[in-house]
Amino acid sequence: MDWWIIALLAGGGLLALFGGFLWIRRATRGMRERIGYIKDAIDEAIAADKEPEKPRSLSSLESVVLPKILKDFPDFNARVFAERVRRDARTYYESGAAGKVLFTDDATETFKEEFEDHLPDSVKDGIAVHRVTIAAYDGSGRRKFLTCQAAVGFNDTTDIPRERRLVLVYIAGYADDPDSPIKGFNCPNCGGPLPAAGARVCVYCGTAFSAPVSLGWMLSEAKEG
Repeated sequence: MDWWIIALLAGGGLLALFGGFLWIRRATRGMRERIGYIKDAIDEAIAADKEPEKPRSLSSLESVVLPKILKDFPDFNARVFAERVRRDARTYYESGAAGKVLFTDDATETFKEEFEDHLPDSVKDGIAVHRVTIAAYDGSGRRKFLTCQAAVGFNDTTDIPRERRLVLVYIAGYADDPDSPIKGFNCPNCGGPLPAAGARVCVYCGTAFSAPVSLGWMLSEAKEG
């Protein structure tokens, strides 16, 4: 075989090898880039999951609702009740961390029984109540319902900070047995029904009360939402 044919074949082989090398290099570079994109996406997702959530916003109607509450309950103190809501919101998540209901006399028996089957899970520690507010009030019936909200943060069982909005509903009723059929808000002198739960003067006998009829705000419902 002539030398120039050999040289031509050798050159062609070298070009083929070089072309293959370039193709493999481009293919592997593209694969590395795609793998890099996937890794970056995974890292971003993990970082986003670990990034602390912002405290949840609350729906506050306190300025609208408070005059209605004070009409029925002249001695109602919003600041004092806010501390009650903070305590109950903390107890709600502490119950989840403890695995048992920690509410005592300030919650209805019905609520405690239902709550036992719906304890918040994945709560570890770091429970903090950021803010509470009054969201609604229903004073249309003889039972009075007060709805509050709380923005709560905690660390879950994987040590990731979580933020939740908790809705708490309170019922005004006799503190001894709020789950029993309502006996009515009655005058302690003549037994006549009072027009408002927090009334201080009986419209039937004119008896004035030094304090509102003994009532208690009992926690009747609490849920995230």
